[in-house]
Order: sequence, then C-alpha cells, then structure tokens
Amino acid sequence: MKTILTLFLIMAGFQVQLMAQIFDKPSFSLTSHPTLEISSVEKWEDQTVINVSVKNQRISGSFCIDGETFLLNSLGTEEWKMTSMDGIPACPDEYRFKSIGEVLEFSLVFPAIPDEVKYIDLLEKCEDACVSVKYILLDEEMNDLITEGFILYEIGRLSASLQVFEDIMEAEYDNYSPIFGTLYLYLMSIHYELGHSKEGKRIFNELKESSIIGRDDFIEAARDSGMAR
Repeated sequence: MKTILTLFLIMAGFQVQLMAQIFDKPSFSLTSHPTLEISSVEKWEDQTVINVSVKNQRISGSFCIDGETFLLNSLGTEEWKMTSMDGIPACPDEYRFKSIGEVLEFSLVFPAIPDEVKYIDLLEKCEDACVSVKYILLDEEMNDLITEGFILYEIGRLSASLQVFEDIMEAEYDNYSPIFGTLYLYLMSIHYELGHSKEGKRIFNELKESSIIGRDDFIEAARDSGMAR
C-alpha cells in the first residue's frame, strides 16, 4: 500500500511539472506587423513558448525570424534570449509563402519567465522589417475581459463592446499599465464608428494627459490611424 501511495505521489508531482499556464490569444498593444498574431503564450516551469501566426499579404512574400530574437520585461530591464524555434527558418533562410492569404504558424521558445512579470515585449534584433510586439499581457482575467469586448466589436455589436471596455476602465484603470493605452484606442475607434466624434476627441485628450507607459506610442498610433491629429 505504501509503495502504491509513493508511486501515486511521484506521478502527481510529475504531472504538475508537465502542466503549463496558457494564455490564449493574449492582448498586446502595438505590433510592427499588422497580420502577426500571438496565438498563445505557454508558461512552463522550465521555458516559455510563444505561439505565433502571420498572414501573407504579398505576391512571393517571405518570412523568417532572426536568431537574436528575445523577450523583454515591458516594465523592467530583464531580457530572455530565444533558445529555439519550430515551424520557421532562422534568417537569412526564409519561408516562402505559396499564396496571398496563406497563414504561417510557428513557435518561439525562451527561458522561463517569473510569475510576477505581467507584460512582455517580443523583439527581433535585425536590420530590416524587424518583428516587434509590445506589451503582451500575461493576466488571464484581464485578457478574458478584453477578448469579450473585442469579439463584440468584431461582430458589429459596437455599443455592447463599448460598455465592456468602459467597465474595464472604470473598475481597473490605474493611469499606468500599458494595456489601458490599447483600451483608449479601442474606445476612440468605437466612438468614431458610432458617430460620437466629441467623445472620441475627449478620450484622445485623456490619453494625452495620462501617465500610461508607452503613452507617446499610443498617441502616435491614434494619429497614424487617422483618429486624431
């Protein structure tokens, strides 16, 4: 009986080690490649796996990832260099797309990230068209709320989506965390689509007066999209 119990405990411990905390389609704020998506972030005990997809929009398009790609703590200075990749060649070798609209899925592996790190940047060190995804949110509850609002936005339920994002801002807003820069952009976009131009301008002014990390990047994104001057 003791032997069976010991074996059970060993197997239970082994299973815990094999379990990962998975963030499906985590929110992120700014990206260098509009068709690049973070499918999931897997936080294992000994490594972090970033699952990515990118959609081709060009005839004879190609894509690769530089071996010097790394993760950065968005709110700190820690860096984690990529240890391996799967499903995509390392530059200068390239994956050549077969058609416009083809989606390439691949995985990037990094060392384990501490649990206290809630925002990470995916950055590629290269000379041209470098991948940059900033403020990837590692907070399951907040990601679920933002996903709910974004799904409503995508299916055209703009007022319902607006309410979700406004509720998040009201309940959680700290005038600091970068994810709220993304929410400002969502709110502005929805208000303009609903014809509420004054509200859109008010929200942009709030963004300019905020202390959000990366504020200037969000202001530039709003201007580049035509939502502000």
